[in-house]
Amino acid sequence: MQTSSVTIQETQMVILADGETPSAAANARGHLFEKFIAKVLERLGYEEPRTENLNVTSDGIEIDVTAIHRLNRRQAIAECKAYSSPVSAKELVAFYGKLNTERLVLNDGSVDGFFFALPRTTQQGAEKARTIEERDPHFRYLNADVTSKIAQEAGLTSPAPEVLRSLISSDPAIIVTEYGVFSCLKSLDPDTRTTAEIIVWAYTGQVPTVVIDLIRQSDYAAGSRVRDARAGGISPVPSSPTQEESIIVEVRGSESDFEYQLPASPQYFVGRRKVISEVEEIILRGSGVVVINAQSGWGKSSLALRLKDSTRKLGGLCVVFDTRTAASQEYVARALRKAATQAQKNKILTLPESSSWASLASALETLKSAEWNPDSGPVVIFFDQFENIFNNELLTREFRNLALGIHELDSALSVGFAWKTDLVGWTEAHPYRLRDEIRSNAHVIQLPPLGPAEVDTLLRKLEQQLGAKLVRDLKERLREYSQGLPWLFKKLAGHVLREVSDGATQSQLVSEALNVQSLFEKDLSELSPNEREGIYQIARYAPVPVSEAMEIVPAEVVQTLLNRRLVVQVGEKLDTYWDIFRDFLVHGTIPIEESFILRVSPTSVGRLVREVIDLGGNAAVSDLASILATSETVVYNLSRDLRMFGVLAYEPTRIRLVDEFLAATDNEGYLRRRVAKSLRRHRAHSTIARLVEQQGSEVPLVSFARALPRAFPAVAASEKTWGLYAKSFAQWFEYAGIARLKSQSLVLMEETEPPTMDLLAGNLPRRWSRGVFPKKTPGPAITLLKRLYAGTEVKMGGRGVEGRASHELVLLGIVDVDSDGRLRLNDKAPLTSSGELIPDKLLDCLLQKRGMADAISLLRSDPTARAEALGEIIARAYEVQWAQATVELVGKQVRGWAKIAGVKVQVDTRRRT
Repeated sequence: MQTSSVTIQETQMVILADGETPSAAANARGHLFEKFIAKVLERLGYEEPRTENLNVTSDGIEIDVTAIHRLNRRQAIAECKAYSSPVSAKELVAFYGKLNTERLVLNDGSVDGFFFALPRTTQQGAEKARTIEERDPHFRYLNADVTSKIAQEAGLTSPAPEVLRSLISSDPAIIVTEYGVFSCLKSLDPDTRTTAEIIVWAYTGQVPTVVIDLIRQSDYAAGSRVRDARAGGISPVPSSPTQEESIIVEVRGSESDFEYQLPASPQYFVGRRKVISEVEEIILRGSGVVVINAQSGWGKSSLALRLKDSTRKLGGLCVVFDTRTAASQEYVARALRKAATQAQKNKILTLPESSSWASLASALETLKSAEWNPDSGPVVIFFDQFENIFNNELLTREFRNLALGIHELDSALSVGFAWKTDLVGWTEAHPYRLRDEIRSNAHVIQLPPLGPAEVDTLLRKLEQQLGAKLVRDLKERLREYSQGLPWLFKKLAGHVLREVSDGATQSQLVSEALNVQSLFEKDLSELSPNEREGIYQIARYAPVPVSEAMEIVPAEVVQTLLNRRLVVQVGEKLDTYWDIFRDFLVHGTIPIEESFILRVSPTSVGRLVREVIDLGGNAAVSDLASILATSETVVYNLSRDLRMFGVLAYEPTRIRLVDEFLAATDNEGYLRRRVAKSLRRHRAHSTIARLVEQQGSEVPLVSFARALPRAFPAVAASEKTWGLYAKSFAQWFEYAGIARLKSQSLVLMEETEPPTMDLLAGNLPRRWSRGVFPKKTPGPAITLLKRLYAGTEVKMGGRGVEGRASHELVLLGIVDVDSDGRLRLNDKAPLTSSGELIPDKLLDCLLQKRGMADAISLLRSDPTARAEALGEIIARAYEVQWAQATVELVGKQVRGWAKIAGVKVQVDTRRRT
């Protein structure tokens, strides 16, 4: 079937069959291939083979057969694989192992082996096949070219008619149908070398119309015109304008530092040096595949453009295609053609005279035959926005075949893919397997958010454009709210620049809610009702072809949205300027959370709020510093978290409560609701929820601290500081009623659980009223109790013996703590009017504590009860596990308190001896 001007000689095997269902069609294709292989084996001298296994998959057809030679009666086993891509070497090795096993079973070695790999094996597989054939005369490897020659010898197909000799053609194929076996090839456009039409012919006579229809509908034809070579004269197809320029679209970069609608151009790119070095090393080696994965807006497209620039500096060429315009499998070959044509213009390579871009196979063969300039740099073809490809299984398979085939070129060409990882629905179905096959044949790079140093660089760039230093609050908000996401930082920075140019001060901006949702809402607020409805419709179907968009949205509305840059045109399709914006329009929410760091405890903040309330809701920082006996910097730090929660309005030298707080009838309830609302959409909250799923209902505080750096990539802190942040977050979560601390672990709270602390009433913080009782000897506590009776002022939270003793009294419930942290005796205090201890009243208090009733009951029945036994009772009551030394220590304290309360306690002298 060879013509004089066929460019690519590798023959394809195309099995076509109709069926009422996809499974019926697949089954019919399998049996057609089975009959074809039987005829080929018959030509090789074997009787009609017996099929051992027939399997039809989405990638092709697999058949295992056995046969007996007509003359020497030798047995043969054959494995036949007709795939859409080259068969791997491991398939060949597995078959040869099966062949030798069969020979051992027969014990005489009289078994022939045939391995049909259509279109062929990989380069590594072909080398192994040659090695085996040299050493084993009874093994034979047959690719599509060899199989097609045998088919011609068997009278199944015929060479190309003489009339085709003058055509430029490629991609010869054998078409197997229930109506017979036919031959065909692709006639190429003389200028573009892409498919002009499909020419098909029969062994004799004309091709049935039903076969022509089957070919036209096949993946091989991809919608091209199909003609019978013997139905009339064939002449070269005249050159016609190609539409590929409107389909193959390159990614365009931004024109400023903070133009967030487009990926950053190389001159505005920041950081990612390690990733860039890693990718450059791969592409310099050539014939490599790179996959860059990250969530939306993390800088995949910007990185691709940065690699384009670095490849240019290396003397090479990198093209970055936006695959949202890809609609058919022809896209892959056409994208390769566009990149190769640019490389030839740049004198990096010289394409062969016999170039063909009719299919991926012919495109790869063209690149393999090209002359590469040894003094030039590499060529990189990057496919961006690749997640859109997964909606088309045929197109995804074509890209998978590209990822497999690029390794066989042995050239300076590399291919890159970038797709976002925050998609859902990838289970066992497509594109799970094809996607992972691309990844498994590539160097996969997970792109992280920007780090603290990179955010610092962006902040300096913003200050340069602003022409002024950023105030501390605004800088911290930009750092924390951007979460290390390049697009979000640029959007927030652009918002700051616009507001300042309109006359707003930095202080005013700090007081606003700088979150992306408000910016999106601002974008929408400027639209008319028709324009809002139009952008909702486009977002719902995006990326949507322009023609379809015009059917659902008036043309003038589309033009307005394009002018406002809320909608962008990508090739012949329309899309929102960013996929995050599209998610917001479609779902009403965006995957962005609050991300500020809480650095101080709620009790410290509570005292500040109480002082501001006493001063009328608005106080100077200097006055508060004097009242609290601290510095103005400490006052600023205490107020920062409240500003993040929206309770304080920003004023440079004053602390002012917002009007809503002052107008609320329940200030405590208002504060708690504001804190809870903010924390429930905070990254720290989702971090806890994720840890609960992974580790169970109780999350150790240390695990929470270790997870925080990943949740706040733009914040740099030491391990110890992250531990302090974790503790601060935990205390605020407890105040908000979201989670509580239990034995250095966080436990999510039920909505019905009452709050454990108030900030404005100055009541006892939970950390003071929580803990195991007893853990200290009673002597210091009783001494402190009598000092309180005598009028001595003692503050809670002190250090040393007095601090530990005060904690014991609070746990026992016989003293209270006022708003300033001072201890006060209550009516449970076991003292007479003259200040003497009342043992029975103390005993009543002891019996109310966990485990003490059982422990005292044991002492009453056995005054010599061991300390270990008493300590174990307390440990079980508090559901804790202690070391043996701790158990004994607590048991001794139980004995001490019981003795003071009048319980008879006796030491077993015999046990001591």
